[in-house]
Amino acid sequence: MLVTDRILRLYTDKEKFDSTIAFYEIIQGTACEMRFDIAERDIKGAKIGGVIILSGDKEALDPVREIEAIFYVDSLDEFEPWLKENGAEIVHGPHSNAFGKNMMVRNPDGLMVEYFEAKTDN
Repeated sequence: MLVTDRILRLYTDKEKFDSTIAFYEIIQGTACEMRFDIAERDIKGAKIGGVIILSGDKEALDPVREIEAIFYVDSLDEFEPWLKENGAEIVHGPHSNAFGKNMMVRNPDGLMVEYFEAKTDN
């Protein structure tokens, strides 16, 4: 049971999506690794180094805006009971998506985190 990576989640208006990507490419010295759409929420996203940028209108972003980080984990099934036993609140999930499975958690200190287990190629 390990957190294998940590990513900061940032939110921006649709009009600032490309300029925000460019800004984080420059300050991190790395190109955008991936762009993606969350069609059911009308949100566009991009991953640049240690940052994920989500872009959409206010109504689309408001339900997800309080999530501040993503913790990539090796086993969501192992983390879920441990988190509950250690005072975290499972706010939503776990559920599967196109990239793996995730759950939204309020850690005991109040930090809202998306715990995410990526799909394997098996």
